[in-house]
Amino acid sequence: MATQTATVPAAAGSASGKPKEKKSQEEIYAEFQQLRNQQRNLVNNLNTIEMDLKEHKTVIDTLKTVESSRKCFRLIGGVLVEQTVEVVLPQLEQNKNQLEKLIEEGKEQITKKGLEINLFKDENNIKVRGQEPTQSAASEEKENVSEEKSSGNRNVLLTSGESENFFHLTVTGQLESAHFPMGPDGSGLFCRYDIVAGPDWELVSGLRSAVTQSARTEADYRTVVFNMPIEFTMKSTNPYGWPQIVFSLYGANLWNVETNRGYARVHCPLSGGGEGASSERTIRAPLFIPKYSNMCSAAMSWLSGVNPEMRDPKILTDGSKHKGLACETYGELVVRLQAITRGSSRMALDWGQTAVDERF
Repeated sequence: MATQTATVPAAAGSASGKPKEKKSQEEIYAEFQQLRNQQRNLVNNLNTIEMDLKEHKTVIDTLKTVESSRKCFRLIGGVLVEQTVEVVLPQLEQNKNQLEKLIEEGKEQITKKGLEINLFKDENNIKVRGQEPTQSAASEEKENVSEEKSSGNRNVLLTSGESENFFHLTVTGQLESAHFPMGPDGSGLFCRYDIVAGPDWELVSGLRSAVTQSARTEADYRTVVFNMPIEFTMKSTNPYGWPQIVFSLYGANLWNVETNRGYARVHCPLSGGGEGASSERTIRAPLFIPKYSNMCSAAMSWLSGVNPEMRDPKILTDGSKHKGLACETYGELVVRLQAITRGSSRMALDWGQTAVDERF
């Protein structure tokens, strides 16, 4: 019994333990940044899944308009597999349902992570520069201002604030087709696009340039269908040098020689409807073909069927560099784009669009 009574105080003492050590400013900052990075990763994953869901919906809507026995190709593990619409359509619908469930789960995870970050901020009295305090936090701050001054217990995080210094532009869409009133001059057409932006713009995700497949006219001799997806995200500190897309069309001539069939450029649309909103816009960009200025070179071009080409088609985005260029227009590219901006309201940027203008 004496042994038991002697061990009871020792157990009580171990249960009480030592007081928890206070975290340093560096440890709090590192843990807070880790939570924010986890939240950013969740948001990026959610955006990727939403893009995949949108592509699935587009493909499903297209396949529903064709015959079930029609051939289609699906990319599986990097291998292009030939199947029929009847087989592919149920698989795509199943994948679409799974993506919708993943999006709901992702939103719940982002909400929980946000609550965790807010709780961590309250527990450690963190104030992030550039954020307005809530009314409850402001009242608590007034009550504890004298105590904080004496103890220096406030943790003010001076983060880099990328979301406050940059705004992001996400552009999605596709190069649908090329339309020629009297049919294309050549066969085996393919198109290359390049994204051109000002010096302050940085590509965050997506491809800066890409090439479509080789396509030919089918039922409609005036239209060549590409359906080339376009998707990229850029960030910038200001709207100067707004992104443009330059298209270069090529095809084979009568002598089966590859030659230029025209150039076109479009500005990426502004985000319609305010912060985070998107609106789809169809753009019909005219194609123009450069021409020689002297008669001799023009005659040789007509005989050989080879059109002059630009060394750098990106000069089309700068009006001062292609001034006086001789060219002729024939045909147009049909491009469908939509844009979403994030972070522009924090930088006092107002695009001034309440409705989307469908005109070119």
